[in-house]
Amino acid sequence: MKKLISIVLPFLILSFFTGCARVDEFVRSHVDEFVRRVKGEPEEPKAGAAPEEKIVFEGRLFWQKALDYEKQGELQRALIYVKIARELSPDNDEISEKMTYLKTAIDQKADQHFNKGLTFFKKRRLAAAREQFIMALKTNPDHKEALDYLKNRLSDKAYKEYRVRKNDTLRDISNKFYKDPRKDFLIAYLNDLEANSPLVPGTKLKILKLDTEMTKPPFDMDKELTDAKMLLEKKAYKDVLRIAKKILEHDRLSQEAKDLRSAVYYQMGVGLSRQGKYVEAINTLKKADPQYEGVAEALQKTTDKELKKAERLLKEKQYKQAVVVAKNILNHDPSSKPARSLINTTYCQMARDFIIQKNYAQALDVLRKADPEHGCVKKALADVKQISQKQAEVHYLRGVKHFLNEELTDAIKEWEMTLALDPEYKKAKENIKKARDVLEKLKQVE
Repeated sequence: MKKLISIVLPFLILSFFTGCARVDEFVRSHVDEFVRRVKGEPEEPKAGAAPEEKIVFEGRLFWQKALDYEKQGELQRALIYVKIARELSPDNDEISEKMTYLKTAIDQKADQHFNKGLTFFKKRRLAAAREQFIMALKTNPDHKEALDYLKNRLSDKAYKEYRVRKNDTLRDISNKFYKDPRKDFLIAYLNDLEANSPLVPGTKLKILKLDTEMTKPPFDMDKELTDAKMLLEKKAYKDVLRIAKKILEHDRLSQEAKDLRSAVYYQMGVGLSRQGKYVEAINTLKKADPQYEGVAEALQKTTDKELKKAERLLKEKQYKQAVVVAKNILNHDPSSKPARSLINTTYCQMARDFIIQKNYAQALDVLRKADPEHGCVKKALADVKQISQKQAEVHYLRGVKHFLNEELTDAIKEWEMTLALDPEYKKAKENIKKARDVLEKLKQVE
């Protein structure tokens, strides 16, 4: 029987410190199992579990809960769950070490708040001192010095008086003054009351005044997660992202919040893809965790659709748009060979169109943007160079003719066309310089 009490007692403590009207649902669901274990009754088989399956240690579920609370900075709750885990696994050294560590951390954190409060108190910054003493008590409810300062040393102006009404509870009064029923411990401490004792109507209670910051409603992560999931079903994506951000500010390791955020980006990305907005879809999907279910597949499908769009634009000879779409794919996936090949093919076809139009200079300009080793580009470059060299010679000779006729401006234009077709044509470069020098001298004479 004593062992049963030692196991159940931490649950009652947990209920008091968390301010819950009833024991945590998770804890309640396991009480029957604890009682059965204490009585020595055989363990009930778990549905779907293999007979040889073994649990690492009996208190592992409470151990994990303790670690979660520790990450959130809720050291008192973490300590309570560690105590429960130790009751179930008394021989586990890691649990014992964690208990010692948490006790030390709680004492140190409470002392830090108390010392800050003491400093503020000496400077007569009573509101700031009061806040730190409360934080010390919240961290360690047994911190006598913090309680002494709150009860006996702060000015009477820091308190209100409240007369108990019929059916009042400490939680009701705490919720009325502090908008948080979990601060009932503070009223109990200041008035030397037991946490769960009934209140006598007409009794005068001393209520500590708190700053606005201290009376903000508590952050309820479970409620926020539930709300976010409901909003996700309604496709209220902005609201879900806002809640996920708020949760992560409170607990940056919350996987549920991260999954909610990924779910939003996944659903938004899929929706944009269905609308044919592939670039926006890709950019949205990339904001999700790549490991989130469906994201990688959705990205691949959207990329394939974008590639097909680029291929269609190429067939329609909308070359610039095709290149833009293919480059967007490369921005998402620089290793995409189909996108890179499509860009080269597009440049190649653009160049061939210019060749047909006998616009060899523009054909060369386009081909210089492509990969010279790409099959189509390589052949087009060879063709256009052969043609452009012949045309370069034609323009060069025209320039010479204009020069001999003292038509220097026309000569320069022809030689510039020569260089556009054949940038290595040295005589054209030299003649342009000579013609410009002559023009400059003529201006001086005039």
